Amino acid sequence: MKIKRIICTILILIFASGIVIGAIQLYKQHREYSEGEDSYTDMDHYVKLPEEPKEPSPSPTDETESGGREWPVVDFASLQEINPDIVGWIYIEGTEINYPVVQGRDNQYYLKHLFSGEWNGSGCIFLDSRNRLDFSDRHSIIYGHHMKNGTMFSGLTEYKKQEYYNKHPIALLLTPDKNYEIEIFGGYVASVQDKAWEVAFPSDSDFTEWLDKARERSCFTSEITPAVTDQILTFSTCSYEFNNARFVLLGVLRPEE
Repeated sequence: MKIKRIICTILILIFASGIVIGAIQLYKQHREYSEGEDSYTDMDHYVKLPEEPKEPSPSPTDETESGGREWPVVDFASLQEINPDIVGWIYIEGTEINYPVVQGRDNQYYLKHLFSGEWNGSGCIFLDSRNRLDFSDRHSIIYGHHMKNGTMFSGLTEYKKQEYYNKHPIALLLTPDKNYEIEIFGGYVASVQDKAWEVAFPSDSDFTEWLDKARERSCFTSEITPAVTDQILTFSTCSYEFNNARFVLLGVLRPEE
């Protein structure tokens, strides 16, 4: 009986230790998420957003006919003093996506570092290190985490629904030199083995085939048909349909006129 009591006591202690360790890990994760969220909230004063319209966002055609849009204004000079890696600012009206975009020397550093350079699992929104920092490539890619607290690029997976796309067909990219509308035309769940992250294409026909496949796989239908001469921007984040799943959202870059 004494041995059984000892074994029971040991098992209880192991179980209790597991609960304590789990609670500590949850606390650390919550604190890390909170610190990451606060870090980007503190950056709000570096961007002046236009007043949100009372009516839903117009389609690209409607915006053209109405004489264009009111653009956010970003204080890039001050942001460059904080972090010279900044290359742009991404904003999608009516969503939580409103973040600086950086580019590191590789695609690892900003997975675990904030814009300030502080280590944090929230990371930063960053441009693929293979791309030109002025977004002049045929295909540019921006990455961001799918955070459980809804921050960073979590909202992108809402584009799996047609209704959400209908409400948010346009994203905005602001850079120190030029502003762009991003006419979103496709979004789909991809495996890391897919060619969703190609940045160079051997020929125009290869690029056209790549664009066609992206539209065919899209979770939603768009009236936007990209041309072989267009510059494409892809947003990439984690998805959870299967191991190493990703959700990619593609759009055509249209410079502000």
